[in-house]
Amino acid sequence: MITAFIMKIRGVVYNFGKQKLSTCPVKDDVTVFNRQVYYQKLGSQQDFDSKPNDWDDALPFEKIPGPKPLPIIGNTFRFLPYIGDFYGVDLKELQRRFYKQYGRIAILKDLKVAKNIVLLYSPEDIEKLHRNEGVWPHREVLNSFTYYRNILRKDIFQGIGGVATVQGEDWFNIRSKVNPILMQPRMAHQYIDKMDEVAEDLVKRMRQLANRNKNREMPPDFIKELNKWALEAAGLIALDRRLGCLDDLVPDSETQKLVDYVIEMFWLIYQFDVLPSLWKYISTPLWKRYITVLDYITLTFVKYIDETAKNIGDKLQNKAEYEMSILERLLKLDPRIAKATAIDTLTAGIDTTGKTTGAALYFLARNPKVQTKLREELCRVLPTKETPVTKEILAETPYLKAVIKETTRFCPIAIVNIRKTLKDLVLGGYQIPKGTIVHTANGVLSLEEEHFVKSKEFIPERWIRNGEKEISCKNTHPFVFLPFGYGPRACLGKRLANMEMEIVLARIIRNLFLEWPHADMKFTTTLVHGVGDPLKLRVTEVDK
Repeated sequence: MITAFIMKIRGVVYNFGKQKLSTCPVKDDVTVFNRQVYYQKLGSQQDFDSKPNDWDDALPFEKIPGPKPLPIIGNTFRFLPYIGDFYGVDLKELQRRFYKQYGRIAILKDLKVAKNIVLLYSPEDIEKLHRNEGVWPHREVLNSFTYYRNILRKDIFQGIGGVATVQGEDWFNIRSKVNPILMQPRMAHQYIDKMDEVAEDLVKRMRQLANRNKNREMPPDFIKELNKWALEAAGLIALDRRLGCLDDLVPDSETQKLVDYVIEMFWLIYQFDVLPSLWKYISTPLWKRYITVLDYITLTFVKYIDETAKNIGDKLQNKAEYEMSILERLLKLDPRIAKATAIDTLTAGIDTTGKTTGAALYFLARNPKVQTKLREELCRVLPTKETPVTKEILAETPYLKAVIKETTRFCPIAIVNIRKTLKDLVLGGYQIPKGTIVHTANGVLSLEEEHFVKSKEFIPERWIRNGEKEISCKNTHPFVFLPFGYGPRACLGKRLANMEMEIVLARIIRNLFLEWPHADMKFTTTLVHGVGDPLKLRVTEVDK
């Protein structure tokens, strides 16, 4: 009763995932023009109440192996300091331990963050899960983040908190509108020239930093420079403007604070939505800090968006759609959607793209033969350092794309994909009831020898079409490697993020040699997975 009363006061009432879903076909004729209506009908007509044919032959849910919970406190104690055997253990390492101890399916029961979490380590089961998620898949939201946007600051977001905060038809109504804008290759290609300029600025910045050190090493906090590059690139897409992130910024400057606060935001979300937390019941100093950080990020980005919208003004009325930028098209569609999507693009792109690029640079420095082979490819398509990057040039860089894929195999930003089952399923030979939270442990599977030959070695050649058969991943199960998720809820920014990384890696490797004269990099996991040690790359100039 007390808990319910507190939750009511806090206003945390979520109505996500209540749509009844089914995969039954709709009899109406379907055309491109009524596709949205078709999917709305399909979603509303789906019924996932029937049990699968193999349900009665499966083992009961209670028999799924996993650490035994204690009465009342469940398994939450395992994550607490001093008494918990999981405390301080990296999440990817914890998932790996579960795989070795329990096999292809495991469960964490009785947690504060979720009643039960099932972990899948079988690509066949992962495929089955995704094939049965319906047209409106339910991916668990970040509750503290959703509460901030939909409750605390609903005056700013006006009912549109973004695709990451909603489920069901509400999610579909937003996603179906932004997909044609953010996922089109043509929309991404219009930013290549400007992104190339930003990449060139990062190379200049790296030269400056190298010249300040007698060993020509990047500073211990070089990952911050990559985060600033990522914000600068995201600003082109979300705001149609340069932010000046790669200048020599003073610590208290607005831009530097934005970068620092976004990184802190990811860490705080991890504290409230991944680790056990009482934020729903009591306000703590850490919670107040979280709101301060989110307010600064939100209000600063809203200011930028409003300035851009004001500059655009009435120009939209006389502009053909094919000439419009992503922000212009979003503003024309719905200013509320434009605001939420722009803020998501700016915040989500900093730590994720920055860390993946940092990992790629580390692997290239750590594997000089791979770096040399990539540079040879780049020198063919970029004969001089000044040759501009174009979409035609990017199309001729298969090894560059393979390097990025191999980086995300070794170091995926998201080590799991999360779904809530919308029907009863049999997974791993066990009954999985409707409404169960399931984590697919793709980050662990991608480093297993049964799926990738020489899985602990950085070998981009495995991704080259018609490459060496001995190392090819052509026959690897397609649901082992899902770095951007799967299906309708796959990452919206996949195309843009890949293009940003292709351009910046092309510029860096074409201009600079990278070395790694240190011990092996440690990778860590909080809300995202990535480099955990100082990224002290040693750089020298490429002659021509």
